[in-house]
Amino acid sequence: MIKLALIGCGKWGKNYLKTITAIVGCELKWACDLDYQKLNQAAPVYPQTRFTENKADILNDSEVQGVIIVTTPESHYMLAKEVINKGKAVLIEKPVTINRKDSNDLIELAAAQNTILMVGYTLIYHPAVKKIKGLLEEKDIIDELYYLNMSRTSSASQAPNVDVLHDLAVHDIYLSRHLIGVDPIWVISHGESYNQSPYNNVINILMGFPDGKTASIFASFIHTEKTRKITLVASKTKLVFDNAQATDRKIQLFVNGELEHFLAVEENLEPLTQECLHFIECIRENKEPLSCRENIDFVAKITDCISDSLAKGGEKIIIH
Repeated sequence: MIKLALIGCGKWGKNYLKTITAIVGCELKWACDLDYQKLNQAAPVYPQTRFTENKADILNDSEVQGVIIVTTPESHYMLAKEVINKGKAVLIEKPVTINRKDSNDLIELAAAQNTILMVGYTLIYHPAVKKIKGLLEEKDIIDELYYLNMSRTSSASQAPNVDVLHDLAVHDIYLSRHLIGVDPIWVISHGESYNQSPYNNVINILMGFPDGKTASIFASFIHTEKTRKITLVASKTKLVFDNAQATDRKIQLFVNGELEHFLAVEENLEPLTQECLHFIECIRENKEPLSCRENIDFVAKITDCISDSLAKGGEKIIIH
């Protein structure tokens, strides 16, 4: 029985709470939050879990093997550092930290402690993404790929004090590399902070990859609708992944410009459940996660380059 703990019982933390407690062979021993009202609301629903306002209850419990951190981004670094120093595996919701230096510190600390550091890049575990990745490799579509076009929008920010780059666009940053299979070599970006927001709530990103491949990303907090769409265009094949559609219509395959068919996606495989199952598997088998330290370093580096381009008015930044 793998024993886990959760720090953060807010909007997204509630999803982890529900997901972890439903997994067979896993016990969510503790859930922690500084807001007593959140704990008071959750406690009757999950009687098998102990609720606390004191993170020390988790850190000092030798039975807890892994901790999931779903708090405000500015608190991630110190919390993760404390967990890793206790030799416990840690899964941190994105963004891992608010700057690359802190991310690198956690990477080095986890390596020194020989413990698992995983990030909640949930879409890597999406069954539709797995199917698309397999198809790209099986049909050698990657070699003929021209570009990816990615749109991720909503009508409101999902995370407080986080800009659209770190909340929405980050998904397409790691997905573009995951699907293409190589690192980008340059980036250009432009963002705006509309509606008197202190943070960018709209961003356009263009990433260049070897062999002339590109990925364009549009992300917005102030859109009229929620979009979660990726279009992959190759010489003879086009794939459209629209996560807003029903399960049997999420992936469209076009061949020579004609709609070939919809690709079936397995039902009842929630990405967050798959992510949590993978975290548990990594703890049990002491193996590196898919969304691992190397992924964390990559995203931190690219978001740094994007921020550099934003600060320089959309200048092209070469990625070293």
